[in-house]
Amino acid sequence: MKLFIITGATSMIGIALCQYLSSFDGHLVYAVCREDSNGLKRLPVNANIKVVYSDLKYIDDIAKVIDRADVFINLAWTNTDQKGRNSAILQGLNVDYAKEAIRVAALKGCKLFVEAGSQAEYGFVEDLITEETPCNPELEYGKAKLRVFNEGSLLCESVGLKYLHLRIFSTFGENDRPWTLIMSAIDKMLKNEDLELSSCKQNWNYLYVTDCAKQIFLLCQYLFNKSEFKLGVYHIASKDTRSLKNYMEEMKSVLKSSSVLHYGSIVPAKQVSLNPSVTKTENAIRFTNEISFADAIKLIVRNNYNIQL
Repeated sequence: MKLFIITGATSMIGIALCQYLSSFDGHLVYAVCREDSNGLKRLPVNANIKVVYSDLKYIDDIAKVIDRADVFINLAWTNTDQKGRNSAILQGLNVDYAKEAIRVAALKGCKLFVEAGSQAEYGFVEDLITEETPCNPELEYGKAKLRVFNEGSLLCESVGLKYLHLRIFSTFGENDRPWTLIMSAIDKMLKNEDLELSSCKQNWNYLYVTDCAKQIFLLCQYLFNKSEFKLGVYHIASKDTRSLKNYMEEMKSVLKSSSVLHYGSIVPAKQVSLNPSVTKTENAIRFTNEISFADAIKLIVRNNYNIQL
């Protein structure tokens, strides 16, 4: 397992995964992204990464420049803003793109196809979430991710590919979008500005993006070599589940901020709770996470703001 195709390579997870995979001697990563991607400048530059320009609509074009590969990791997904996430038409396009990516993977001789699914496939669940928890997605985004699992796994079987479906929970890191809770909270806390928040009483689970990349690689390695494996779902999450309020208070402490956190000033229509089990993943790869939430916040501040805490 040496040759990897990664779509969505300039996403937060894509950048971390390209960096991690390319750190091994003999690995070659085909980083697939749009030529106008804003994240291109953040991609690591080294001999083990080859950038391939392609749009999801024309993903079959990469077959012209890539001779062969072992693993195809599909992180690409369009229309992820609030409006697009609940459009059945726009999200349905992603299902078609993923299925075309599977055909390209088979054409290039891949043995394993990896799809980036989401915790949104489960819908709103208060209790512990395992890979066997019934899926009842409410957003069209979650419905489309579940369709990729159902239809993509069948397509992989028909073309002789192993299929790994990752249900990714709440990952964060340096290249995250600025409007996410973690990134916007860091920015405000460093300025000692007040934060308007929900009650933050629900369970949450954060995983630093470097640990996310390592989990994905180790799962690929484990299942690529497991002869009896055909298809399966694995969670990508940490072992650190606690109240969201606890996370916010720890971040404020780490940043030595005097921001006032106004809990309950925002009342969401539905309160999302994340309490994932990582037992299946941990049993497979003997790893979950090694970077604590506090240390991850320090890394983000050092790398994004050039501030040493």
